[in-house]
Amino acid sequence: MAAERSDTLIGDEVVQTLGRHGQASQVLVQVKDGRVTLSGDVPSAAAKEEVETMVADIEGVRGVRSLLNVDTGKRSFGPRGEAVRDNPDGTDDAEMGDIDLGKDG
Repeated sequence: MAAERSDTLIGDEVVQTLGRHGQASQVLVQVKDGRVTLSGDVPSAAAKEEVETMVADIEGVRGVRSLLNVDTGKRSFGPRGEAVRDNPDGTDDAEMGDIDLGKDG
């Protein structure tokens, strides 16, 4: 009998799999005892179903609990399924001088 995969390995594969799926960039992942909980926003019901199926098919996943929200863009700013970020280009605001947490005044 093959050894069970650790939650860490399962989580890593889930994150990598979702990272390759552009519509799942806002999905958060938790893994406990091989059971994966998904939360966050996706742009459509079809994307939600696809994400749930992809995760369920990963080796070692014993179950998927989906708390995914279909974000049509009506309840948030920005494109469908994408949360608004203060640094959408990935730059570090502190390096840009916008935020200086290390100095007083």
